[in-house]
Amino acid sequence: MIDPELVVIVGGAARLFRDDGMDDSADRTSQRLLDAALKEAASVGLHRLTVEEVVRKAGVSRMTAYRRYPRRDDLVAALIRRETQRFLAAVADAVEGTADPDRAGEGVANAFIAAVTFARGHPILRRAPHTDPAPPAESADLIDMGSAFIANYIHGDAPGPPSQPVRWVADVFARLFFTYLSMPPSDPDFGDDRELRRFAHAVLTPMVRNALAH
Repeated sequence: MIDPELVVIVGGAARLFRDDGMDDSADRTSQRLLDAALKEAASVGLHRLTVEEVVRKAGVSRMTAYRRYPRRDDLVAALIRRETQRFLAAVADAVEGTADPDRAGEGVANAFIAAVTFARGHPILRRAPHTDPAPPAESADLIDMGSAFIANYIHGDAPGPPSQPVRWVADVFARLFFTYLSMPPSDPDFGDDRELRRFAHAVLTPMVRNALAH
């Protein structure tokens, strides 16, 4: 299942990014520290990550790390903030690169494939099926955050807040994605983009179109 600490931190990191657009990887030393933290988290999990081991892997002094990240939690939050930015950028690029102007069509499939592709290639998210189960309350927080993000995407530039059917569909999508991430299915094959696209068009796209019609 998804690493419990990832569930807690990613919500706060995403809120920080929306609030101030911070990017902790702006300088090379911070980048080295975050790269080392990513490698260490992929090896032992976020909850076992230590500043001492990150510093050793990054090849910098403890004081250098401390000036940028005074607490271990600051380092973890910065790492998840950076990886959240990368995830959102990957999904946004996929949507923006969609030739089909129908947001409820090819854009949904491309966004889904981009999200799955990012997850299956990400050093931390690849660990999801092998880590301890997340507490239900923390899983609910992450699902709520994902659901809100998806609802806003489906809603697009339409006036007012997302409708209830759109929110329902977004919640289903979020739960489906995180369940599949934690327990990858054999059908559809998450390693086959053609199957993912067929799945998106057969299952996800009709749900979006139906929600937008109400």
